[in-house]
Amino acid sequence: MTNCCDEYGNCNQGRDCPVRVARIKQRYPKHPDGKYQPYLNRHLKRLAYWMLMALIGLTVWPVLAYLVLRA
Repeated sequence: MTNCCDEYGNCNQGRDCPVRVARIKQRYPKHPDGKYQPYLNRHLKRLAYWMLMALIGLTVWPVLAYLVLRA
């Protein structure tokens, strides 16, 4: 293995230098903590919401129709 440091102690010389100094790009997460929900959870929550609305609709509308048509 060759020595890739120069006389001043800079060890970032040459392509094959094992102690080359390079800038590392800072990585940011795609989804910050707390904002990402898995695909299935989002759709299950939406499905549960619409099933609840349908259940409420199926119980409320017949009662209202009965009250309106009875009068």
